[in-house]
This record gives sequence, C-alpha cells and structure tokens, in this order.
Amino acid sequence: SVETTTLTIVQYNVGVFDKYDESGFDAIASAVREMGADVVTLNELDSCTLRTGGVFQLDAFAQEMGQWGSHYASAMPYKGGAYGVGVAYKPEYKVIRTDKIALPKVDGREPRTVAVVEFEDFVLCSTHLGLSLNSQLGQVEAINRYMDSMYEDCTKPIFLGGDFNCRPGSEPIELLKKTWTLLTPETVSFPSHAPDRCIDYIFVRPGGKEITVEAASIPQTLQTVNLATASDHLPVALTVR
Repeated sequence: SVETTTLTIVQYNVGVFDKYDESGFDAIASAVREMGADVVTLNELDSCTLRTGGVFQLDAFAQEMGQWGSHYASAMPYKGGAYGVGVAYKPEYKVIRTDKIALPKVDGREPRTVAVVEFEDFVLCSTHLGLSLNSQLGQVEAINRYMDSMYEDCTKPIFLGGDFNCRPGSEPIELLKKTWTLLTPETVSFPSHAPDRCIDYIFVRPGGKEITVEAASIPQTLQTVNLATASDHLPVALTVR
C-alpha cells in the first residue's frame, strides 16, 4: 500500500499582529485553528522590537497555538529587534533541519528572506518578496538557486508559502511556475477589508510525490474571527494529500 499523508497549510501575512486590531494574536490563532492548519507560513513578524512591545511575536503566536514549534528568519534589524518571516507547526512534527535564505535586495527598499524548515515528510518555506519587479525577479531566482542546490535530489515535496507582492500572470509568478506548481486559487487576498487582488500563494515542488489538492481557498469570512480586522491580508488555506 502507498502511504498517504494529509497536510493542511495556511499562509498568512499577519501584519505584525496589530495592523487594525490590538488582539492580533487571539484573532490570528482563532483563524488558523478554524482553518484546521497543521503548519503555517507567516509574514511580517516583529521580534523584540519597540514598535510591538518587545515581544518575540512568532514565539508568542506558537505559544498561543498550544506549544507549537516555530522557526524565525529575520530579514533586517528593526527598532531594537528584528523583522522577518517564519514557520509554525504542530508539536508532533519532527524537524530535520532549519535554514534561512537571505534574498537579494536589488532595487528594493528593504532586505527580504525565506524561512526553511525540513520535516520528516516535507519541506516548508515562508517568504515575503519585495515591492519592485526587479527585486521580485532577483528574489525568485535566488530561491530557485537555493532549492536547485540544496534540494536537488529531494524526494520530499517542498512547499513555498508567502506574500509575493505580485499578481497572477506577472513575470515573477510566471517564473515561479516554470519549476513550482501553484496549489492555491488566484482569487483576491488583499486588502482584507475590501480585497481586489491576489498576492498571497502556496506553491509546491513535488519531489516525485503525487500531490492531490483536497481543498484550497482564500476565505473572506470565518466563524470565529473577523478577517477584515485580523490583518490587512486574508489567509490562504490549503489541504493536500
């Protein structure tokens, strides 16, 4: 018999947990729980900055989820701490290795990064690309170079979730699609209160595994939380087998 695993991934740009709503941690944690996530790729995380009260946000979120594990990748120093992206995961997932990919700034305003976590059955990456086309293209190329060298013979699927800051059909998304498969819908994800564009996605390099999408959506409403005020982005939810 072929062993199958079901995995639910949520991608969420959480806007340092206080874009609109002071109770950001509760709201985001409620949303992630309601979507049934096993693992989460998060963007716009403060670590111990003056801006957000000296809290290591990824750690605080992981605790809020109930002793989840996490891996943080700082992109730049910021106001006494750092700012970056991360991955959080249920405590039963065993980590093989973690890494951070520093992405080229090109003509962007701030450095960008990728958090990489390899588990027993899959690899999960979280990123947040720059705002200019040149920086996005350079960053996609850097991600691809890293994957080609580090995971050339990888037999595990590699998932890449993030805020890519570019729309479907744009050059960076088309470049990604040459070696990655887009698993999530190109429906609107930003801004959360009146979404009019898609800039958040989850991709996979299957690593020889057969990936079946059981469910994929960018929800605009949930039962337990107001997504319009939880963050300025909507979450992306994906269940694969």
